[in-house]
Amino acid sequence: MRVIRIGERKIGEGEPAFIVAEAGSNHDGKLRQAKKLIDIARSARADAVKFQLFHADSLYPQRVGKIPVGSVTTDFYKLLKKNEIPRKWLSVLKEYAEKQDLQFLCSCFDEESADFLDDLGIVAHKIASPELNHIPLITHVAKKEKPLILSTGLSLLGEIEETLLTYQKHTHHGQVVLLHCISAYPTPLGQCNLNVIRTLKLVFETPVGFSDHTSDPTSAPVTAVAAGASVIEKHVTLSRTLPGPDHSFAVEPDELKRMVDLVRTCERSPDPMKFARDLIGRQKVKKMMGSGKKIISPAEKPLYPNDKRSIHAIRNIERGEPFSRNNIRVLRSERNLVPGIHPRYFDMILGKVATADILSGEGVSWNMLLSEECSH
Repeated sequence: MRVIRIGERKIGEGEPAFIVAEAGSNHDGKLRQAKKLIDIARSARADAVKFQLFHADSLYPQRVGKIPVGSVTTDFYKLLKKNEIPRKWLSVLKEYAEKQDLQFLCSCFDEESADFLDDLGIVAHKIASPELNHIPLITHVAKKEKPLILSTGLSLLGEIEETLLTYQKHTHHGQVVLLHCISAYPTPLGQCNLNVIRTLKLVFETPVGFSDHTSDPTSAPVTAVAAGASVIEKHVTLSRTLPGPDHSFAVEPDELKRMVDLVRTCERSPDPMKFARDLIGRQKVKKMMGSGKKIISPAEKPLYPNDKRSIHAIRNIERGEPFSRNNIRVLRSERNLVPGIHPRYFDMILGKVATADILSGEGVSWNMLLSEECSH
């Protein structure tokens, strides 16, 4: 099992868990609030704080429509647009975090954002679960020659394998941390399937962590560490009563501190799994551990494959028009749109001609590239 480095920090077997406070978009568009999230991470003695650099246009088609978010149904594109982090904040937040001895991390969701973060001096690139199949982005990030932290929700072993093979093909660095993850918000404790941590270690021989989306502050993180997790990632908020998509299942300041304390106590225990069972309860731990088979969990099925990436039109395309970077993009579909062709084929279809009119936002299918004679 490899031990890798994120900045000065070693991650892997025999090393303390690398604890990441996921600030995400819980800044709510306020720089002061973003800094408070960093303060919370520092006070709790987390190792890192992480934000997300995304652009709504590079995540979803504008006509993604309304979807349930918490207790309300909202125009998802407009919600994402509202929660974009201003780029000018990132150097400020990075400096602020590093002055408090926190590693500053930030997820990228498109190639241009990866370039920006690389120029900012980010020490590792983080790819979220829905982007795991974004092969053009994985290829682009690999060439940065920095460690990769890859979340693996909404995926099967073969999909993870393709991503890792792509990454290894385009880098000399090759340092990867996989994060087991259930992409459901919140994740039911009984679907955590933490034995997958061991499965991923066995199959891919790389450090494996856990990105926790349960609303329980401590049960899954402590059990994950007992099961061998090298990284724990947990959303943090000032208050779960705040509006926004990620507040309701995040931990509050006192809860994050307790989570970190319990994780460290578990690590020091002579029998970490016994510690977890005594703290949480044998039956509860058993349910969280699961089968160890890397499956799409019941809670994830409504999002699979629609929340993964595929090729979509980003404006109306007329029959006879060539496909180009100006009219197609690798985007998520969500539940209102039909996914298009897998992103691995993006470069291959550039220059080919549309054989049907395609509406903006529509998934590009193979039939839209084939003549009527070829499609029969």
